[in-house]
Order: sequence, then structure tokens, then C-alpha cells
Amino acid sequence: MVVQVFMSHTKLDKECCDRFDSAAARVGLKVFRSEFETIQSPAWKTVKDEINKSSALFLLVGKELVNAQTLSDSSQKARDDWKHTQNWIAYEVGVACQRDIDVWVICDSVTINFPVPYLNNYDVWGIQPDFKPSLDWIRGVFTEYNEGRNYPFGRNPTKMCTCPHCGASFNLHSNLPENSKVPCPTCLGVMLFKNGFNLAT
Repeated sequence: MVVQVFMSHTKLDKECCDRFDSAAARVGLKVFRSEFETIQSPAWKTVKDEINKSSALFLLVGKELVNAQTLSDSSQKARDDWKHTQNWIAYEVGVACQRDIDVWVICDSVTINFPVPYLNNYDVWGIQPDFKPSLDWIRGVFTEYNEGRNYPFGRNPTKMCTCPHCGASFNLHSNLPENSKVPCPTCLGVMLFKNGFNLAT
């Protein structure tokens, strides 16, 4: 049986989506990426069916997705486009939450600027194409899903983080230096890591 994960994204963030696809393909994991699939009407039903077939949902937050939210202040068309995108993200995350599958927010070296209602895994830095540890890490995550496991995989201590503003808890998958300030992906409140965050300890 082929294992699948669902990619929540904007097709404008082609480079980071391609890196994600490539890393998954290296371990034989299928990714549902809507622009490459046949979407039957109504679209919401196809999306729901594909999430129901998936082991996890990965929301890729790239430059274009962040820009879309920023531009929504500039014109009615930009507001309408962003509302459409935001509604789809909320719907996809809601279906995944209802199914109780893992929801990842992976930022591609950008700062998230819109709230995600639910997640249980957060990566601040994204998949860096020229940084081997980053590629090895995401391939390891994909391999675990491909072998039928969900996160946490039980091999390393879970690195839980709880937002002091909204109480959302999630696994944080990023090394952070001392005094790092990172937005909570659920409420966008600034989380201060006075002592940093080290995945190796």
C-alpha cells in the first residue's frame, strides 16, 4: 500500500514545494499536491477524500504565501485572493485535525504572519537545499511515515513547546540561539527563547 501525505500550499511557492516533493520521492512517499492532480467537483470533497487517505498534512509557508497575506492590505482583489487561500488552509487543517493526523507547519526561511488554528509540529527554518542536515531530517521524517509511524517516533525525546500567550502546544523542530523570538503559529504572539532551543539535548 502506498503511503501518502497531503501538501497544503500555494502553487506560487514552487521552489519550496519542489524541494518537499523531491525529498518525499527519495524515500518513496506519495505527496498529494493539488496542481498536479485531477480535482473533481466539488473541490472540497476531493480535498477531504485526499486528506482522509493521508498520514499527515504539511502546510508549507513560503515567501509567496506570506506575501499574499501582506498584500491583502493593498487592494480588494488581494484581499479576496488571500481570503480564498486562508479559507482553504483553515478547511484543510480542520479536516486533518478532525481525523487526528499530524499537522506540520514548515516555514521556508520566512516568518509566518497568519494564524493556523491547529498543528502539532512546527519548523521555523524549512528544508534548506544546500544544508545536508536539513535534507536528512525531512527524509527521516518521511521515512517514518512511509513505514507506518506517526510523530513522535519514539527515537528522540519529544521537544514540546507551549505558547505562553494562547497555550498551544507542539513539537518544535528547530535549533534556536539564545534570545530568539519566534511567532507562535497559532496566535502569532512572540515566543521568547531566552536560553535558546537545542534539539540535540
